[in-house]
Amino acid sequence: MSTTFSSDPEIQRSSDPAIQRSSDLWRRFVSIGVGSVLIAAAALKLAGWNVSAFAQYGWLLTPSVQIAAVGWELLLGTSLILGIHRSLTWIFAVVTFAVFAGISSYLAIIGQANCGCFGTIEASPWTAFGVDVGALVLLGVSRPSFSQYPVERSVLLGIATFTATTAVLLTFLIYSFGSLDTVLAKLRGQPFEASPSVLDFGSDVAGTTVQRTLTVKNYKNTPLRLVGGTSDCSCLVTQDLPITIPENSEAEVTIKLRLPAGKEGELARLVEIFTDDPAAPKISLRTVARVLASADSPPR
Repeated sequence: MSTTFSSDPEIQRSSDPAIQRSSDLWRRFVSIGVGSVLIAAAALKLAGWNVSAFAQYGWLLTPSVQIAAVGWELLLGTSLILGIHRSLTWIFAVVTFAVFAGISSYLAIIGQANCGCFGTIEASPWTAFGVDVGALVLLGVSRPSFSQYPVERSVLLGIATFTATTAVLLTFLIYSFGSLDTVLAKLRGQPFEASPSVLDFGSDVAGTTVQRTLTVKNYKNTPLRLVGGTSDCSCLVTQDLPITIPENSEAEVTIKLRLPAGKEGELARLVEIFTDDPAAPKISLRTVARVLASADSPPR
């Protein structure tokens, strides 16, 4: 009588009930842990929605994208915790954290101080990147048994087709218009925009004057003139104004912010830039900074 051995790890695992139970328990532990991280991140975003200005860059972390991210995190996190369609949910989780890691590394490379990933809790993009990579590692070592939890081929084919079609379409639009920001502005019929929509000045001591550069993009086929802006004791926008931006071009505007003494903590301000366009006479954006106590401040 001959004995047949299999090199398939899934078959080997399933041949030993104790090992199978241990593997299933580990997978459930990872799924619940990763799902809890997603739900916690969504809850922190919601908790900080009206009390903290998120650090933003272009369209990536605009409020509409944040709302979509919260909804997706809640849906995916709940599915992971409940063990719904385990193989398919695992695939979505891997793709999600891979995308999150890409966004986090991008924000870190461009110098964003706070990723806004955890609402009121300050976290640098590199910290968020570490969390994303850690989740990917855990998901990688806890891959579900696709023989035990099969995914229909038609479902995978549909996901792959949708992803490929979307990627090709976005690539074509970006190549045609130059950037994703321009594509979205054209689709919305937006004549111009300021980027980032929330300007993060980072952290510095009270009494310090800090500055950042704002990029104003003119998507119109006619020139855009910026005629003035906010100018008070703590914020100055008018240094580079007035300025004329040619059609389908962009220009940089320097924003200076003086961090007030005696107001340690997060500082958020609304800044306005006035234009000569009667249909859109002003550009509004938020600034956010974290004011640190100066060295000569009396102890509290």
